[in-house]
Amino acid sequence: MNKTSDPIESLEADIRLAFDDRSPPTDEQLLHPDCRDDVDIQQFYGGVAWQDMDDAMIVYNYAAPGAFSPKAYRYYLPAYLIWALRNPDSIEYVSEAFLISLDPGTELEMLHEFRKSKFELLTREQKSVVKKFLNYFGNNRDLAEFAENALRNYWDEA
Repeated sequence: MNKTSDPIESLEADIRLAFDDRSPPTDEQLLHPDCRDDVDIQQFYGGVAWQDMDDAMIVYNYAAPGAFSPKAYRYYLPAYLIWALRNPDSIEYVSEAFLISLDPGTELEMLHEFRKSKFELLTREQKSVVKKFLNYFGNNRDLAEFAENALRNYWDEA
């Protein structure tokens, strides 16, 4: 755990530490096996490093986490976590869409298992960092509802 006084800087440092420098997923590993359409992940083909994703790429690809395989989700998760931390009041749909991707919904929802499958490769440390991220957003007037739903539906028990 990082000990800086700024909570955003501290959480960003924790994210970077938890998600070490793995290699990007191969093209064949990007799309979730239950997805049939790769339109939301086209820009990730060719092995884009999450550290090289600029704001424009994240904004343009706000829907990509919904189509990622568990391996791709784990790999690109830190880019979206950090973007949301740095841009909590953005008018872009990225933070909301990303927080929704962290919520598998209730067990009664049709896509619950599909959404939950994206988290299966996360380590205990990575899950802990995601939970801290969601708790941080619990105080955001626009995003708290999404963070609280994700915590209740999965991360509080993870």
